Parts: sequence; structure tokens; C-alpha cells
Amino acid sequence: MKRRNLIMAILLALVWTECASAAEPKSATNQEWESLVKKAEEEGEVAIYASDSIGHAQSIWAAFQKRYPKIKLLGTSVGRGSDLFPKLFSERRAGKYLADVFLAGPTAIHLNLYPAKVIDPLPPALIHPNVTDLSKWWQGKHHYVDPEGQYNFMYESALYGPPLSFNTSIVNEKEIKSAWDLVQPQWKGKIAVLQLNATQGSTALAYVYHHPQLGPKFIERIYRDLEPTFFRDLRQGTDWLSQGKFPICFLCRRIDRAQMQGLPVTELDPYAIVERPGIGSGSGSIVLVNRHPHPSAARVFINWFLSQEGQIAFRQANSDELRVGSMREDLPQDILPALARRRKDKDYLFINRPEWMDFKPIQALLDQFKKSK
Repeated sequence: MKRRNLIMAILLALVWTECASAAEPKSATNQEWESLVKKAEEEGEVAIYASDSIGHAQSIWAAFQKRYPKIKLLGTSVGRGSDLFPKLFSERRAGKYLADVFLAGPTAIHLNLYPAKVIDPLPPALIHPNVTDLSKWWQGKHHYVDPEGQYNFMYESALYGPPLSFNTSIVNEKEIKSAWDLVQPQWKGKIAVLQLNATQGSTALAYVYHHPQLGPKFIERIYRDLEPTFFRDLRQGTDWLSQGKFPICFLCRRIDRAQMQGLPVTELDPYAIVERPGIGSGSGSIVLVNRHPHPSAARVFINWFLSQEGQIAFRQANSDELRVGSMREDLPQDILPALARRRKDKDYLFINRPEWMDFKPIQALLDQFKKSK
């Protein structure tokens, strides 16, 4: 019996070692990379599905096209991931496998593509030395948002704080030392909140829910005690905020863009409050769709996009986002706004953990508040 157990243990160890090594990216030689590019050029095209969270997609497509003019990039972007996922699933039900790569928010991918098992492991596709060199990445590793650490690759690095925005002509920013200062009784009935649906999820809300200094009590204060007014249209909340109809907004979007337009709005600065700042990505994740029609071109695009050049193109496509950067460590500092630069003196709370991807506990909490009204 002991002999049999020993043999089984050895076999399991060998299997585990083989699986682990298969999951690790391996750098290609110059000759291997050139061979892959040649095959991609013979395929002639690559199909990229991207939600609008990628930023100005056309500038990214143009940068890739300039680098690889013989590979036609077929970019499909129809708005939010919630609009694009049904398109992908509808095509596949009809037996049409058109997409090679999907770019969207990591939570949206985790809730939609990952459970549907329509994506392939990514590490075998990562072969360019500029991508496989882990010293080029934050914390010396690639960040995946799935339990296996193989499918949902997070490339965007965004600074997170409590997702509170306010009208600067009504709220005195200098008086705010903590996020709790904006959820005091005097703001009752004066806060607008984005109404999430069950399939959306929210990295920002996950940050609050799991934050040791905020947690469910903070969400309860906003969703129940302050008697908020809800909105669904993303522009509505920002319009209300800029007009002063509501001095505070929770989960408002596009505040950076409104601020750059000269409107009297701003987001709570994570570096100006006592609560620990977070690093995560609400928008920047890449996956390889299975049964993809252009295997070589898909790999060329993935490696280009995750290279320094590709991530510079991504940052430039998000020039109006003040907190958005890359998980890469080697982007030129002059293209990163101050809030997009990671600071050595800060201990960040990493948000996009696989165990935090389950939005059900948060949704159950929100549903509880609805019933109590």
C-alpha cells in the first residue's frame, strides 16, 4: 500500500510539474518570432472584439497596423461589454467563430466569458521576450483574474479609491480627510448612485466591499441611510453632479473627462484620504477566444498589445483618463498622469483577486436594501 501511494504521489507530482511548466510563458527566439509573423501575414487578418472601455480603439488599431501593415485588423467595438457579449454568443450559436481576441473589463469577462468556457489559456501564446520578461511587470509577474491564473489577463493598472465624486463648488475638498466624511447625515437625500444590474459587477464596488476600512457598512450608509437617487444612464449622473443637482455621486463615470472640460467636478483623491488606495482594473483585460480563426495573427496581436509599444498605444488611447496606466513598469513616466503612476511609498490593496470576482454577495446586499424600502 505504501509503495502504491508513493507511486501515485510521484505521478501526481510529475503531472503537476508538467501542467505548471505548460502554463508558464516561454520566450521565442528572433527566428521563431519572425516565423510567427510570417504565418500571421499569410493569414492576412486578425479579429479583435473590444468594449469601449479600451479607450479610443481606432488609435490602437492604427498603431498595430503601422507595425504590421500586412495583417489587417478587424476591430469590432459596439459599446459596453454587456452589448458585445451577446453578439459573440449569438455568432457561436450560429456556428460562426469570428473572434480571435476579446478586450473588456476583467469582471465582465469573469462573469460572462470565463464561465461559458469560450476562452483558451493565454500563457502559451505569450512568447515575445518583451512580454515574457517578468521584471517588466508590476510585482514581477503577470496578473490573471481567474483561479487558474491562465485565462483572464489584466494589463491595465488603475488607481482606486472610494468611488465618490463631488461638485467642487458645493463640497470643500480641503475638508475631506476620509471617505466617511462624504457619507455623513448632512448629505442625506443629496447623493446620486449608479444603479447596477446583476450581470455588470463593479471593480470599484468590490474595492469598497472588501476594504477593511470601508466594507459593507459603508455601502449600507450610501444605499440605505443617505436615501440616494438612482440613475442608469452613465451620462445622467455626471450631468446631475456638474449642474449641482446632487453635490455627491457614487459610481459616477467619466469624471476625468468632465473635469478636463472645465466642469466643477472631481473624484475623491485616493492619496488625500486615510483609507488605503487600491490598484486594479475595471476595464483592461485581454483573453484569447477559443476556436479562433487566425491563430498566428492572434498571437502576434496579443504579444504586440502587451509589449511596451502596445501599452504605450493603450495609454495614449486613454489620454483623458487621469488614473489609467499599465501593469508594465517600463512605460515612460511623461505619458502617465500623476495619479496613474504607482508610488513606492504606498501599500496598495490589489483588487482584482479571483476570490473577489464573485459579485453575488455584493448583489445580495444591494437587493437587501431594495427590499427594505
